[in-house]
Amino acid sequence: MRKPIQTIISVIFLFSVLHAGPSVYLYIINFDNITQESSIDWLGQGFVNMLNIKLVDVSKLRLNGQDDLEAIMNNRSLLLHQPRGSRNFLLLGKYERKLDNVEVSLQLIDIATWEEVDRRKITGNYNEVSDLNMKLTTTVEFMLTAFIPIDKKKKSIYPEFTIDKPDSKKSTIFADSKDVSRNIDKAIDELEKSMDLVIGARGDDSKDETLKKGEEWVLELGSSAQPSYNSENDANTMMLMNVLDDLMANPYNIVIKIPKFEYDKDNAKKMNVSIKIEYSLKEHVIADMLKSLPYTGLIQDGSLMIFDFNKEKFNFSDALHEKIRFGKYRAIPVISFLDDLNAPAVLIVDTPEAAIHQLESRNVHYVTDHKFSPLIEFTIGGWALQVAMESVKIPVTYTFSLPITTADSIRRVSLKFVPETELAPYLHSIL
Repeated sequence: MRKPIQTIISVIFLFSVLHAGPSVYLYIINFDNITQESSIDWLGQGFVNMLNIKLVDVSKLRLNGQDDLEAIMNNRSLLLHQPRGSRNFLLLGKYERKLDNVEVSLQLIDIATWEEVDRRKITGNYNEVSDLNMKLTTTVEFMLTAFIPIDKKKKSIYPEFTIDKPDSKKSTIFADSKDVSRNIDKAIDELEKSMDLVIGARGDDSKDETLKKGEEWVLELGSSAQPSYNSENDANTMMLMNVLDDLMANPYNIVIKIPKFEYDKDNAKKMNVSIKIEYSLKEHVIADMLKSLPYTGLIQDGSLMIFDFNKEKFNFSDALHEKIRFGKYRAIPVISFLDDLNAPAVLIVDTPEAAIHQLESRNVHYVTDHKFSPLIEFTIGGWALQVAMESVKIPVTYTFSLPITTADSIRRVSLKFVPETELAPYLHSIL
Protein backbone atom coordinates (compact mmCIF):
# COMPACT_ATOMS: atom_id res chain seq x y z
CA MET A 1 0.00 0.00 0.00
CA ARG A 2 2.85 2.38 0.64
CA LYS A 3 4.41 2.20 -2.86
CA PRO A 4 1.77 4.41 -4.59
CA ILE A 5 1.83 6.80 -1.62
CA GLN A 6 5.60 7.04 -1.81
CA THR A 7 5.39 7.73 -5.58
CA ILE A 8 2.81 10.50 -5.06
CA ILE A 9 4.82 12.07 -2.24
CA SER A 10 7.97 11.94 -4.38
CA VAL A 11 6.18 13.70 -7.25
CA ILE A 12 4.82 16.36 -4.88
CA PHE A 13 8.30 16.85 -3.43
CA LEU A 14 9.81 17.23 -6.92
CA PHE A 15 7.06 19.68 -7.95
CA SER A 16 7.56 21.80 -4.83
CA VAL A 17 11.33 21.92 -5.40
CA LEU A 18 10.93 23.04 -9.01
CA HIS A 19 8.24 25.61 -8.25
CA ALA A 20 9.50 27.37 -5.14
CA GLY A 21 7.85 30.77 -4.68
CA PRO A 22 8.68 33.96 -2.77
CA SER A 23 9.51 33.28 0.85
CA VAL A 24 8.81 36.74 2.31
CA TYR A 25 5.82 39.06 1.80
CA LEU A 26 6.39 42.59 3.10
CA TYR A 27 3.40 44.92 3.61
CA ILE A 28 4.44 48.58 3.60
CA ILE A 29 1.80 51.15 4.56
CA ASN A 30 2.03 54.93 4.87
CA PHE A 31 4.30 56.08 7.67
CA ASP A 32 2.65 57.92 10.57
CA ASN A 33 3.40 61.63 10.99
CA ILE A 34 3.60 61.81 14.81
CA THR A 35 3.60 65.59 15.16
CA GLN A 36 0.94 66.12 12.45
CA GLU A 37 3.16 68.77 10.86
CA SER A 38 1.50 69.42 7.51
CA SER A 39 4.73 70.46 5.76
CA ILE A 40 6.14 66.93 6.08
CA ASP A 41 2.96 64.96 5.41
CA TRP A 42 4.32 64.00 2.00
CA LEU A 43 6.98 61.84 3.67
CA GLY A 44 4.32 59.38 4.83
CA GLN A 45 3.80 58.16 1.27
CA GLY A 46 7.29 59.22 0.18
CA PHE A 47 9.00 56.67 2.42
CA VAL A 48 6.76 53.93 1.01
CA ASN A 49 7.67 54.90 -2.57
CA MET A 50 11.38 54.99 -1.69
CA LEU A 51 11.30 51.48 -0.22
CA ASN A 52 9.26 50.04 -3.08
CA ILE A 53 11.76 51.36 -5.63
CA LYS A 54 14.83 50.13 -3.75
CA LEU A 55 13.50 46.74 -2.61
CA VAL A 56 11.70 45.66 -5.77
CA ASP A 57 14.72 43.70 -7.05
CA VAL A 58 15.49 41.89 -3.79
CA SER A 59 15.31 38.15 -4.39
CA LYS A 60 12.65 36.16 -2.50
CA LEU A 61 10.85 39.37 -1.46
CA ARG A 62 7.38 40.38 -2.60
CA LEU A 63 6.18 43.91 -1.78
CA ASN A 64 2.57 44.66 -0.88
CA GLY A 65 0.60 47.75 0.10
CA GLN A 66 -2.37 48.92 2.14
CA ASP A 67 -4.99 47.18 -0.05
CA ASP A 68 -3.16 43.84 0.20
CA LEU A 69 -2.95 44.19 4.00
CA GLU A 70 -6.68 44.94 4.27
CA ALA A 71 -7.45 41.90 2.10
CA ILE A 72 -5.38 39.68 4.42
CA MET A 73 -6.97 41.22 7.53
CA ASN A 74 -10.48 40.61 6.15
CA ASN A 75 -9.71 37.07 4.98
CA ARG A 76 -6.85 35.33 6.76
CA SER A 77 -7.36 32.22 4.63
CA LEU A 78 -5.57 34.03 1.78
CA LEU A 79 -2.32 33.19 3.56
CA LEU A 80 -2.96 29.54 2.76
CA HIS A 81 -2.64 30.27 -0.98
CA GLN A 82 0.94 31.44 -0.60
CA PRO A 83 3.86 29.11 -1.33
CA ARG A 84 4.71 26.80 1.52
CA GLY A 85 7.14 28.27 4.04
CA SER A 86 6.33 31.89 3.17
CA ARG A 87 6.53 34.56 5.86
CA ASN A 88 4.39 37.71 6.09
CA PHE A 89 5.60 40.89 7.75
CA LEU A 90 4.07 44.32 8.30
CA LEU A 91 6.42 47.32 8.33
CA LEU A 92 5.15 50.12 10.58
CA GLY A 93 6.88 53.48 10.42
CA LYS A 94 6.59 56.67 12.44
CA TYR A 95 8.46 59.89 11.81
CA GLU A 96 8.83 63.38 13.22
CA ARG A 97 10.84 66.47 12.39
CA LYS A 98 13.18 68.04 14.92
CA LEU A 99 14.65 71.23 13.47
CA ASP A 100 16.54 70.08 10.36
CA ASN A 101 16.52 66.39 11.29
CA VAL A 102 13.92 63.73 10.61
CA GLU A 103 13.69 60.84 13.08
CA VAL A 104 12.14 57.60 11.78
CA SER A 105 11.08 54.67 13.98
CA LEU A 106 10.54 51.27 12.35
CA GLN A 107 8.73 48.15 13.59
CA LEU A 108 8.65 44.79 11.84
CA ILE A 109 5.54 42.77 12.79
CA ASP A 110 5.03 39.08 12.03
CA ILE A 111 1.44 38.94 10.70
CA ALA A 112 1.06 35.25 11.61
CA THR A 113 1.49 35.95 15.34
CA TRP A 114 1.28 39.77 15.44
CA GLU A 115 4.49 39.84 17.41
CA GLU A 116 7.23 42.43 16.97
CA VAL A 117 10.31 40.74 15.53
CA ASP A 118 12.51 43.81 15.17
CA ARG A 119 12.59 47.52 16.00
CA ARG A 120 14.97 50.18 14.63
CA LYS A 121 15.38 53.95 14.63
CA ILE A 122 17.23 56.17 12.15
CA THR A 123 17.89 59.89 11.89
CA GLY A 124 18.68 61.92 8.79
CA ASN A 125 18.80 65.49 7.52
CA TYR A 126 15.53 66.79 6.08
CA ASN A 127 17.44 68.63 3.34
CA GLU A 128 19.31 65.48 2.28
CA VAL A 129 16.49 63.12 1.40
CA SER A 130 18.72 60.86 -0.73
CA ASP A 131 20.94 60.07 2.29
CA LEU A 132 17.84 59.51 4.44
CA ASN A 133 16.49 57.20 1.75
CA MET A 134 19.73 55.18 1.76
CA LYS A 135 19.69 54.83 5.54
CA LEU A 136 16.04 53.77 5.48
CA THR A 137 16.55 51.15 2.77
CA THR A 138 19.70 49.75 4.37
CA THR A 139 17.98 49.47 7.75
CA VAL A 140 14.93 47.67 6.34
CA GLU A 141 17.16 45.27 4.36
CA PHE A 142 19.07 44.52 7.56
CA MET A 143 15.79 43.86 9.43
CA LEU A 144 14.78 41.35 6.74
CA THR A 145 18.14 39.60 6.51
CA ALA A 146 17.20 36.96 9.05
CA PHE A 147 14.11 35.95 7.04
CA ILE A 148 15.21 36.12 3.40
CA PRO A 149 17.33 33.14 2.24
CA ILE A 150 20.64 34.26 0.80
CA ASP A 151 22.60 32.11 -1.62
CA LYS A 152 25.82 30.97 0.01
CA LYS A 153 27.66 31.01 -3.30
CA LYS A 154 27.58 33.82 -5.82
CA LYS A 155 28.18 32.96 -9.45
CA SER A 156 31.55 34.24 -10.63
CA ILE A 157 32.37 35.44 -14.15
CA TYR A 158 35.59 33.37 -13.97
CA PRO A 159 35.79 29.58 -14.34
CA GLU A 160 36.19 27.68 -11.11
CA PHE A 161 39.52 26.08 -10.25
CA THR A 162 38.94 22.35 -9.94
CA ILE A 163 40.96 19.40 -8.71
CA ASP A 164 40.52 15.95 -10.18
CA LYS A 165 38.87 13.60 -7.71
CA PRO A 166 37.90 9.96 -7.90
CA ASP A 167 34.48 9.38 -9.36
CA SER A 168 31.80 9.14 -6.71
CA LYS A 169 28.19 8.14 -6.83
CA LYS A 170 26.17 11.12 -8.03
CA SER A 171 23.06 12.18 -6.20
CA THR A 172 19.95 12.42 -8.30
CA ILE A 173 16.47 13.70 -7.62
CA PHE A 174 15.30 10.07 -7.64
CA ALA A 175 17.80 9.14 -4.95
CA ASP A 176 16.70 12.14 -2.92
CA SER A 177 13.10 11.06 -3.35
CA LYS A 178 13.98 7.60 -2.02
CA ASP A 179 15.56 9.23 1.02
CA VAL A 180 12.39 11.25 1.54
CA SER A 181 10.30 8.10 1.24
CA ARG A 182 12.48 6.29 3.79
CA ASN A 183 12.09 9.22 6.16
CA ILE A 184 8.33 9.15 5.69
CA ASP A 185 8.30 5.40 6.40
CA LYS A 186 10.21 6.05 9.58
CA ALA A 187 7.79 8.82 10.58
CA ILE A 188 4.79 6.54 9.91
CA ASP A 189 6.36 3.84 12.06
CA GLU A 190 6.82 6.35 14.87
CA LEU A 191 3.20 7.44 14.48
CA GLU A 192 1.99 3.84 14.63
CA LYS A 193 4.09 3.30 17.73
CA SER A 194 2.61 6.35 19.45
CA MET A 195 -0.92 5.21 18.56
CA ASP A 196 -0.20 1.75 19.95
CA LEU A 197 1.01 3.36 23.16
CA VAL A 198 -2.21 5.34 23.44
CA ILE A 199 -4.40 2.26 23.13
CA GLY A 200 -2.05 0.16 25.29
CA ALA A 201 -0.94 -2.25 22.55
CA ARG A 202 2.74 -1.77 23.43
CA GLY A 203 2.44 -1.31 27.15
CA ASP A 204 2.90 1.87 29.14
CA ASP A 205 5.51 4.41 28.11
CA SER A 206 7.85 5.07 31.02
CA LYS A 207 8.12 8.74 30.03
CA ASP A 208 4.36 9.35 30.23
CA GLU A 209 3.54 11.69 33.11
CA THR A 210 -0.01 10.35 33.55
CA LEU A 211 -0.66 7.66 36.14
CA LYS A 212 -3.53 5.21 35.80
CA LYS A 213 -5.57 4.59 38.93
CA GLY A 214 -8.44 2.27 38.12
CA GLU A 215 -10.62 4.14 35.65
CA GLU A 216 -9.15 7.56 36.55
CA TRP A 217 -6.25 9.20 34.74
CA VAL A 218 -4.25 11.66 36.83
CA LEU A 219 -1.70 14.17 35.55
CA GLU A 220 0.52 15.69 38.23
CA LEU A 221 0.92 19.39 37.49
CA GLY A 222 2.62 20.77 40.56
CA SER A 223 2.79 24.42 41.54
CA SER A 224 4.92 25.33 38.50
CA ALA A 225 1.89 24.91 36.23
CA GLN A 226 -0.03 27.71 37.91
CA PRO A 227 0.15 31.30 36.60
CA SER A 228 2.55 33.46 38.55
CA TYR A 229 4.11 36.90 38.50
CA ASN A 230 6.99 37.32 36.05
CA SER A 231 9.17 40.41 36.36
CA GLU A 232 10.21 40.09 32.70
CA ASN A 233 6.65 41.00 31.73
CA ASP A 234 6.68 44.36 33.53
CA ALA A 235 7.45 46.39 30.39
CA ASN A 236 4.65 44.72 28.39
CA THR A 237 2.27 45.08 31.33
CA MET A 238 2.98 48.80 31.65
CA MET A 239 2.24 49.37 27.95
CA LEU A 240 -0.94 47.32 28.22
CA MET A 241 -2.20 49.18 31.28
CA ASN A 242 -1.56 52.59 29.66
CA VAL A 243 -3.69 51.58 26.68
CA LEU A 244 -6.37 49.89 28.81
CA ASP A 245 -6.71 52.93 31.06
CA ASP A 246 -7.40 55.06 27.98
CA LEU A 247 -9.81 52.48 26.55
CA MET A 248 -11.79 52.17 29.77
CA ALA A 249 -11.86 55.87 30.58
CA ASN A 250 -12.69 57.51 27.26
CA PRO A 251 -12.85 55.27 24.18
CA TYR A 252 -15.77 56.90 22.31
CA ASN A 253 -16.05 59.61 19.71
CA ILE A 254 -19.38 61.47 19.82
CA VAL A 255 -21.11 63.54 17.14
CA ILE A 256 -24.15 65.54 18.36
CA LYS A 257 -26.49 66.96 15.71
CA ILE A 258 -28.59 70.09 16.34
CA PRO A 259 -31.88 69.00 17.95
CA LYS A 260 -35.17 69.60 16.15
CA PHE A 261 -38.07 71.31 17.94
CA GLU A 262 -41.56 70.90 16.46
CA TYR A 263 -44.90 71.99 17.85
CA ASP A 264 -47.19 69.18 18.91
CA LYS A 265 -50.24 69.18 16.64
CA ASP A 266 -52.42 67.65 19.33
CA ASN A 267 -51.25 69.84 22.23
CA ALA A 268 -50.43 73.51 21.64
CA LYS A 269 -48.57 73.73 24.97
CA LYS A 270 -46.03 71.06 24.13
CA MET A 271 -43.16 70.56 21.71
CA ASN A 272 -41.77 67.38 20.20
CA VAL A 273 -38.00 67.20 20.33
CA SER A 274 -35.64 64.86 18.50
CA ILE A 275 -31.87 64.77 18.67
CA LYS A 276 -29.46 62.60 16.67
CA ILE A 277 -26.24 61.34 18.23
CA GLU A 278 -23.59 59.15 16.58
CA TYR A 279 -21.45 56.84 18.72
CA SER A 280 -18.17 55.32 17.49
CA LEU A 281 -14.76 54.32 18.79
CA LYS A 282 -12.02 56.89 18.49
CA GLU A 283 -9.93 56.38 15.36
CA HIS A 284 -6.67 55.89 17.25
CA VAL A 285 -8.03 53.19 19.59
CA ILE A 286 -7.66 50.22 17.24
CA ALA A 287 -4.48 51.68 15.74
CA ASP A 288 -2.92 51.85 19.22
CA MET A 289 -3.85 48.23 19.85
CA LEU A 290 -2.33 47.10 16.55
CA LYS A 291 0.85 49.13 16.70
CA SER A 292 1.90 49.45 20.31
CA LEU A 293 0.97 46.21 22.10
CA PRO A 294 2.56 42.76 21.70
CA TYR A 295 -0.74 40.88 21.77
CA THR A 296 -0.64 37.09 21.56
CA GLY A 297 -3.60 36.62 19.23
CA LEU A 298 -5.87 38.54 16.87
CA ILE A 299 -9.20 37.52 15.34
CA GLN A 300 -11.00 39.70 12.81
CA ASP A 301 -14.52 39.13 11.55
CA GLY A 302 -15.68 42.06 9.46
CA SER A 303 -15.78 45.12 11.72
CA LEU A 304 -15.19 43.05 14.87
CA MET A 305 -11.63 42.65 16.16
CA ILE A 306 -10.69 40.50 19.16
CA PHE A 307 -7.28 40.86 20.79
CA ASP A 308 -5.85 38.23 23.15
CA PHE A 309 -3.20 38.88 25.83
CA ASN A 310 -2.04 35.85 27.80
CA LYS A 311 -0.23 35.31 31.07
CA GLU A 312 3.03 34.36 29.36
CA LYS A 313 3.69 37.98 28.37
CA PHE A 314 1.67 40.03 30.85
CA ASN A 315 1.06 40.26 34.60
CA PHE A 316 -2.64 40.77 35.37
CA SER A 317 -3.15 42.44 38.74
CA ASP A 318 -5.97 41.65 41.16
CA ALA A 319 -7.27 45.20 40.66
CA LEU A 320 -7.60 44.61 36.89
CA HIS A 321 -9.38 41.30 37.51
CA GLU A 322 -11.85 43.01 39.85
CA LYS A 323 -12.43 45.98 37.54
CA ILE A 324 -13.30 43.76 34.56
CA ARG A 325 -15.21 41.01 36.35
CA PHE A 326 -17.49 43.47 38.16
CA GLY A 327 -17.92 45.68 35.10
CA LYS A 328 -16.45 48.76 36.75
CA TYR A 329 -15.19 49.98 33.37
CA ARG A 330 -18.68 50.14 31.83
CA ALA A 331 -20.22 53.61 31.42
CA ILE A 332 -23.66 54.95 30.52
CA PRO A 333 -24.30 57.98 28.24
CA VAL A 334 -26.24 60.76 29.95
CA ILE A 335 -27.48 63.60 27.70
CA SER A 336 -28.29 66.90 29.39
CA PHE A 337 -30.24 69.82 27.90
CA LEU A 338 -28.99 72.82 29.89
CA ASP A 339 -30.67 76.19 30.53
CA ASP A 340 -29.24 79.70 31.00
CA LEU A 341 -27.98 78.80 34.46
CA ASN A 342 -26.25 75.67 33.10
CA ALA A 343 -28.71 73.53 35.03
CA PRO A 344 -30.30 70.47 33.39
CA ALA A 345 -33.80 71.11 32.06
CA VAL A 346 -34.01 67.73 30.30
CA LEU A 347 -32.08 64.58 31.17
CA ILE A 348 -31.83 61.53 28.86
CA VAL A 349 -30.31 58.37 30.36
CA ASP A 350 -29.52 55.57 27.88
CA THR A 351 -29.38 52.41 30.00
CA PRO A 352 -30.99 48.93 30.09
CA GLU A 353 -31.14 49.02 33.92
CA ALA A 354 -34.82 48.65 34.97
CA ALA A 355 -34.26 50.35 38.34
CA ILE A 356 -33.01 53.51 36.58
CA HIS A 357 -36.07 53.53 34.29
CA GLN A 358 -38.35 53.68 37.32
CA LEU A 359 -36.82 56.88 38.69
CA GLU A 360 -38.87 60.08 38.55
CA SER A 361 -38.08 63.76 38.95
CA ARG A 362 -39.87 67.00 39.74
CA ASN A 363 -36.89 69.21 38.96
CA VAL A 364 -36.06 68.16 35.40
CA HIS A 365 -37.77 66.48 32.48
CA TYR A 366 -36.51 62.90 32.94
CA VAL A 367 -36.28 60.57 29.91
CA THR A 368 -34.97 57.00 29.84
CA ASP A 369 -34.08 55.00 26.75
CA HIS A 370 -31.89 52.11 25.65
CA LYS A 371 -30.36 52.47 22.19
CA PHE A 372 -26.63 52.69 22.91
CA SER A 373 -24.55 49.51 22.71
CA PRO A 374 -20.95 49.32 23.98
CA LEU A 375 -18.44 48.99 21.15
CA ILE A 376 -15.72 47.63 23.40
CA GLU A 377 -15.82 44.72 25.83
CA PHE A 378 -13.25 43.15 28.17
CA THR A 379 -13.09 39.54 29.38
CA ILE A 380 -10.49 38.19 31.79
CA GLY A 381 -9.69 34.78 33.22
CA GLY A 382 -6.85 33.15 35.09
CA TRP A 383 -4.63 32.90 32.01
CA ALA A 384 -5.73 35.50 29.49
CA LEU A 385 -7.32 38.89 28.84
CA GLN A 386 -9.51 39.43 25.78
CA VAL A 387 -10.46 42.81 24.31
CA ALA A 388 -13.24 42.90 21.69
CA MET A 389 -13.79 46.08 19.66
CA GLU A 390 -16.18 46.90 16.85
CA SER A 391 -15.25 49.63 14.39
CA VAL A 392 -18.76 50.76 13.40
CA LYS A 393 -20.86 53.88 13.89
CA ILE A 394 -24.10 53.72 15.89
CA PRO A 395 -26.58 56.43 14.82
CA VAL A 396 -29.19 57.00 17.53
CA THR A 397 -32.22 59.30 17.57
CA TYR A 398 -33.78 60.24 20.91
CA THR A 399 -37.30 61.70 20.89
CA PHE A 400 -39.50 63.14 23.65
CA SER A 401 -42.12 65.80 24.35
CA LEU A 402 -41.90 68.65 26.86
CA PRO A 403 -43.66 71.92 27.75
CA ILE A 404 -42.96 74.89 25.48
CA THR A 405 -41.67 76.95 28.42
CA THR A 406 -39.07 74.26 29.19
CA ALA A 407 -38.07 74.07 25.52
CA ASP A 408 -37.58 77.83 25.35
CA SER A 409 -35.14 77.72 28.27
CA ILE A 410 -32.70 75.25 26.61
CA ARG A 411 -29.41 76.79 25.53
CA ARG A 412 -26.96 73.90 25.09
CA VAL A 413 -26.64 70.12 25.00
CA SER A 414 -23.96 68.03 26.67
CA LEU A 415 -23.21 64.29 26.74
CA LYS A 416 -21.30 62.62 29.53
CA PHE A 417 -20.40 58.98 30.13
CA VAL A 418 -21.05 58.11 33.77
CA PRO A 419 -19.56 54.88 35.21
CA GLU A 420 -22.32 52.31 35.61
CA THR A 421 -21.46 51.81 39.29
CA GLU A 422 -21.81 55.56 39.93
CA LEU A 423 -24.93 56.20 37.83
CA ALA A 424 -27.55 55.88 40.56
CA PRO A 425 -25.86 58.31 43.01
CA TYR A 426 -25.17 60.73 40.13
CA LEU A 427 -28.82 60.80 39.08
CA HIS A 428 -30.08 61.13 42.66
CA SER A 429 -27.92 64.23 43.10
CA ILE A 430 -29.56 65.84 40.04
CA LEU A 431 -33.14 64.60 40.28
